[in-house]
Amino acid sequence: MSELVDEPMIPPDKRARNDNIEENQDRLSDLPDCVLLHILSFLNSKYAVQTCVLSTRWKYLWKLIPTLILYSSQFSMAKHFTYFVSKILTLRDSSTPIHALDVERKGVIGIKLLQMILDYIRSHNTHIRRLGINVAADSCPILSCISKCQALTSLKLSVYHRPIGKSNNYTVSLFPKSLNLPLLTNLELTNFTFCGGENGCAEPFSAFTKLNSLVIYGSKLKDAQILTISSETLVNFAMHDNSPNIDKIDLSAPSLCTFTFTGEPVQRLCGSSLSSIKQVNIKAPEYSAWMKFALVLLSWLQDLVNVESLTVTSTTLQVPCHVFKLYFLFLFLFYYYVFVRFQLTSTNLILIHPRYLGSLLSS
Repeated sequence: MSELVDEPMIPPDKRARNDNIEENQDRLSDLPDCVLLHILSFLNSKYAVQTCVLSTRWKYLWKLIPTLILYSSQFSMAKHFTYFVSKILTLRDSSTPIHALDVERKGVIGIKLLQMILDYIRSHNTHIRRLGINVAADSCPILSCISKCQALTSLKLSVYHRPIGKSNNYTVSLFPKSLNLPLLTNLELTNFTFCGGENGCAEPFSAFTKLNSLVIYGSKLKDAQILTISSETLVNFAMHDNSPNIDKIDLSAPSLCTFTFTGEPVQRLCGSSLSSIKQVNIKAPEYSAWMKFALVLLSWLQDLVNVESLTVTSTTLQVPCHVFKLYFLFLFLFYYYVFVRFQLTSTNLILIHPRYLGSLLSS
């Protein structure tokens, strides 16, 4: 028919050659630089640099990546990690701003290497939005450097103690009472000590006026018994394996919605924000003196009056058989508060392994 145009005949061997050309075409390299740099930003920097051997198109792209992910675990020897970090900080295009930097060094980091990293952070402090540092070192120079990064929105800081000389004494990482990071929304701290004031309270986070998520690991108090969490914007708060020298947790965060706790539940909860919490996650260890923890948990349930979702691991509900009567009483009160007072449905998970109940019934 006249409205149809006859398709030209292509020899089979030529059609096969065209198909091979299309299969071998490097479509990824045809993407614009901004897309490729975004993809490379998700890679560990060691692997991002290795892309330079792919073709001339990729030879210098790694120098323009706005994210640096430097993990010593990717190297077989510490000296290889040190050499790589020093080279990438030296050869990277210094005119390209750094938006995210994540450094993790297993073991004590060399003073010269740490100083090089901190100097690089200072030279890009107006652009860095996400910063992660996980090292064994003195926290003072690190915190001094971080205080200059006013654009930070996310900070993950793990500073492990290291011995002083050949003694068994360890340095203590003191978190400053006021760290001015006005744009910070996510904060994760490990192995820090919070200092108190004359009233016996430590309130280290009140200066972060936009804080949304707070996670603290292995924290302690100095000259204080009460840890005060004061924030108008905080939504998620988690505590993991913190020191038992924290007697009380005062929650003054009206927007707080989720509370997660891992470790020994010896701290009392108080504050005006308990009624705003909707989701609670608790994981406590099994100890011979666990009934003390059970009474603390029960007091938590009494105070968390508006909880809608509660997750408790099976180990949290374990006690030795010699306190069976008290345990039975606790279970009764626990189920009363969970299923009657809180009116939780089956979708709100309470984990009790059957073998623990079976062992109790057979006692």
